[in-house]
Amino acid sequence: MVIKFTKEQMTGWVDNDEAFADWYVDDFMLKNLPDFYYSVSAQGKREMTINGRAYARQFGFADGESQAHFVTFMWAIGANFFTHPGFSEIANDKDLSGSEKVDRFYAVPKDKAVHAIMNPDDRYWYPEMVEPARSR
Repeated sequence: MVIKFTKEQMTGWVDNDEAFADWYVDDFMLKNLPDFYYSVSAQGKREMTINGRAYARQFGFADGESQAHFVTFMWAIGANFFTHPGFSEIANDKDLSGSEKVDRFYAVPKDKAVHAIMNPDDRYWYPEMVEPARSR
């Protein structure tokens, strides 16, 4: 799964969480994740996207582009993808930049990605519903 961001997509958002969520949901998600776009309420998509971006920041994803990739992994693999072997080690590596982590997420071995996909925990969209993120 490789998702490419166009220049137009990357210039349509700002640092503000609400503006980021508007861009992500109304532009990127509508075009690239339509199943989720049409199955989750407008308010729910925005809230989940903002919460996903907060997780990204906790793991050191400082730039908006890498934050958008992180949120996309949450939608495409599972809201708790970063707790699973293969992904967890990368997410928690403080020596990697956000873009390096994104590149490594895309290179996670297929068996580990499948494990994460098959064991989602949607409670992670709402951090108050789970204990602090930890590896499984």
